[in-house]
Amino acid sequence: MKIDVGIINYNGGSELLGCVRSLKSQMVPLRVFVFDNASTDNSIQVLKDSGIDCVVIESQKNLGYAGACNGLLDNMESEIQVLCNMDLEFSPDWAKNLLDCFERHPEVGSVASLVMEKSGVVNAVGVLFGADLFAKNEASGLNISEADIREKEVFGCYGAVMSFRKAAARAAGEMDASFFLFFEETEWYFRHNLAGYKTIFCPEAKVFHERSMTTVRYSPRKLFYSERNRLRTAIRLLSLGSILKLPILGCLRYLNMARGGVPGTSGDGKRLSKVSICWALGKAWLQALWMLPAELVKRIKYRKKFGDVNKKVADILKQYSIF
Repeated sequence: MKIDVGIINYNGGSELLGCVRSLKSQMVPLRVFVFDNASTDNSIQVLKDSGIDCVVIESQKNLGYAGACNGLLDNMESEIQVLCNMDLEFSPDWAKNLLDCFERHPEVGSVASLVMEKSGVVNAVGVLFGADLFAKNEASGLNISEADIREKEVFGCYGAVMSFRKAAARAAGEMDASFFLFFEETEWYFRHNLAGYKTIFCPEAKVFHERSMTTVRYSPRKLFYSERNRLRTAIRLLSLGSILKLPILGCLRYLNMARGGVPGTSGDGKRLSKVSICWALGKAWLQALWMLPAELVKRIKYRKKFGDVNKKVADILKQYSIF
C-alpha cells in the first residue's frame, strides 16, 4: 500500500519544514503534498529551498482548513490518505505502524494516531460528545501513563492528523468549506460513520503536536467558529426534538464553564474579556440561525444519501457519550 500525506499550511514558519522532514524520514516511502493557504510568511520558500521532494499547491486565497483539505483530496491518489496540520512531528515508525493497523483491520475506513505533546501529555485518543454535539477530546490533558491508549474503536480521527482509506473519503464526500475553521473534521467523520465506515485508534502510530499554533487556544475567534459550526452540524444531524433543546443545553454548558473559571488570557498572551467571549457566542448563534434554511436543505440531502440519520446519530452519541 502507498500513502499520500497532505499538509495544510498557513504561516507555518520553520514548523512546516520540520513536519515535512519527519514525513520524508519514515521507514516506508510516502508522497507528501503541501497546500498553502495564502501564507504571508516565507515558509513555502524555505521548503522549496530545502530541495525536499514534495508537491506544493499554492492558493491565492485562504480557503480555511476544510477548503485546503478538499484541495489536497483532489490531488491525492493513494489507497491510504492523510490530512494533517503543519505543526506536527511524526515518529519515524508512524507510517509503518499505521499501515500495519490498516492491514490488521481491513474492515475499517480510518486509523487514528496517538497525538501527544513531547512532554507526554495526550492531545486526544478519541472524541466524545454531549447531547448538543459538544465535542470533547478523550484523554486530552492527561499524562500518557493515565490515558486509555489500547487499540480500540473510536468515533473518528483527531483533526490534527486524519488517516483514512480513499474509499471512505469518497463515501463521506468533501468537507464543508463554508465551515472555514473548526468542527469540519467532526462533521466529516459523522458522515464517515453514517456511510458505515469505522475508525480504529492505533497507539503505536505516534505524532507530536503543540496545539493551536495558528488559531490560538481560548481565542474568541476559535470559540466563534467552533460554536457556529457545532450548531450547523446539529441542525443537519439531530432529531427535531433534540434541536429544540439546543438553547437550553447550550446555556447550561456555558454556565458550567463560567463556574469553572474563564481563562484570563488566550494562548498568545492576549487578555480575554467576558464581553469578547459573550460576543463570540452570540455571533455564532446568530450566524447559525441565519444559515438555517441552507442547513435544512443539507439535512434533507443527508437523509436521502445516508438513510435514517436520526437513529444512526443517536446510536453514535450513545456509544461516544461524555457522560
